[in-house]
Amino acid sequence: MHAHQKTIKHTLQIRGKGLHTGQMIDVTIRPLPINSGIWFKRTDCGESAPILASAENVSDTSLATTLGWGRQRLSTLEHFLAALGGLGVNNIMVEVDGPEAPILDGSAMPWVNLLYSAGFQILNAPRPFYRVAKPFKLTDGDKFLAVEPAPEFSVDFTIDFPGFLKTQKRLFKFSESAFVKEISPARTFCLLKDVEQMQSRGKALGGGLDNAVVVCDDGVLNPEGLRFPDECVRHKILDFIGDLSLAQAPILGHFTAYKTGHALNQKVLAELLSLPGYLEKSEAKGEAARQPRNFEIPLKAQLGPLALGPEGKPFNPVFAN
Repeated sequence: MHAHQKTIKHTLQIRGKGLHTGQMIDVTIRPLPINSGIWFKRTDCGESAPILASAENVSDTSLATTLGWGRQRLSTLEHFLAALGGLGVNNIMVEVDGPEAPILDGSAMPWVNLLYSAGFQILNAPRPFYRVAKPFKLTDGDKFLAVEPAPEFSVDFTIDFPGFLKTQKRLFKFSESAFVKEISPARTFCLLKDVEQMQSRGKALGGGLDNAVVVCDDGVLNPEGLRFPDECVRHKILDFIGDLSLAQAPILGHFTAYKTGHALNQKVLAELLSLPGYLEKSEAKGEAARQPRNFEIPLKAQLGPLALGPEGKPFNPVFAN
């Protein structure tokens, strides 16, 4: 776990297609100072107030995690939030000129590479975190999510689908390198039979084989195949990390997840944060706590190197001054 708070060195811009709207969306990511948190702002909604990336601001969990209220709603954030959580970035402003974040290649890897390309500024302040103090479990039909005390964050995730996917199970023990290599490349997936249904509801209008794994009865339609044999359960872990990031601090504990999704993830997170006795908040100890808090973010970000997407191919972010 990262002991210090962290931001990016350079302001970034990227453009990509929205998964559900199909429209092209521009995103600008700016560094913020110590204890700011992660904020999102809809720049297409006039002088609207920014939205804090917190569990209390979750407004919808159908097909994606959505933050906000009224017109100030922003969805499909979980992949970007997973990248922030996996890399320990916790002080930024994200400006988006549409109702959802771009889907990019359907994984968190393009966001990870973009953030790495900006460089990181380690801030002279300790990073808060939660420890799970006692076990908790929530069941919804045949789904459940449980957590118990543990010294680090880990999750044992199981998915169970008919046909080609069958049952997939993976244990993930957090480290930044493990997240980057094992989890961030895993793409979102959907069953072929569900695609037409989603599109008839005005969803997945920007979906395609370039940004999702499409699963049929005997395999996947993507000509390049899967990135991992268990790519789908890895992506569920990716989504889970993104959803948990809305606690605004890492949660140290061992989670067991069976067929859970955004709705149950957010319900459990809300319960853990609101019910007394389950989480204990603390701060990172050691050198981070002793350093003077005199860091100032430069007023003007510098140009960074080109970020690379899957397989080292450029996806051409534009760096702002």
